[in-house]
Amino acid sequence: MSTVADNAQATEAVIGLEVHVELLTASKMFCGCRNVFGAPPNTNVCPICLGLPGSLPVANAKAVEYLCKAGLALGCDIAAYSKFDRKNYFYPDMPKNYQISQYDMPLTTGGSVTLPSGKAVRLTRIHLEEDTGKNVHAGESIAKSAYTLVDYNRAGVPLMEVVSEPEITSAREAEEYLTELKAVMSYSGVSDVKMHEGSLRCDANVSIRPVGSNELGTKVEIKNLNSFRSVGRAIEYEIERMRECLRSG
Repeated sequence: MSTVADNAQATEAVIGLEVHVELLTASKMFCGCRNVFGAPPNTNVCPICLGLPGSLPVANAKAVEYLCKAGLALGCDIAAYSKFDRKNYFYPDMPKNYQISQYDMPLTTGGSVTLPSGKAVRLTRIHLEEDTGKNVHAGESIAKSAYTLVDYNRAGVPLMEVVSEPEITSAREAEEYLTELKAVMSYSGVSDVKMHEGSLRCDANVSIRPVGSNELGTKVEIKNLNSFRSVGRAIEYEIERMRECLRSG
């Protein structure tokens, strides 16, 4: 008879990555504000990216072109017709209280990223959206900060989200995937992919399941990882945490 501890050992990781890439356009996604890093706080803003009443967004054609260029480099299918959606949420870094994004009709679908081993990790889609503002916490940590300042210069910057299928099986494969994807983004000229400036950020969806099973387990999403090392360490930690939960019953 198998035990809970045996079940914990006989598991495999299932990992999907959502990679956010800021596009190297001169202006923001839906307005004419400058898209530059490091400007004085709240100087590159306007009624559109601040979501003031009566302001209407107009899509940045260069951002659409860049996403299609990246999609072609990754072997994606380019949609003949696409649309934007509103993703509603109430965070201080999103002044409109919704994000203009895409879901069911993205600009590209399919494609893949090939790892050094030759394994091809398939892509679900690449879609276009706008970035959020940036929270700056006053203090040594979020928990100990006395107050929070918000810089909306980044709000509305064109953001490309590359969504993979859950076909990555280890932290090492995740890091290899990110390395290859970053190289494609840089070579195609659509982004400067400067991770220390937030131009490339990653969310990791992690779950475990019995070896050989086709069913997906309950996933945990780890958000806003900004280095390959942090992605690898976070995934390794989460896999072991899940296995420990199984061992402890």
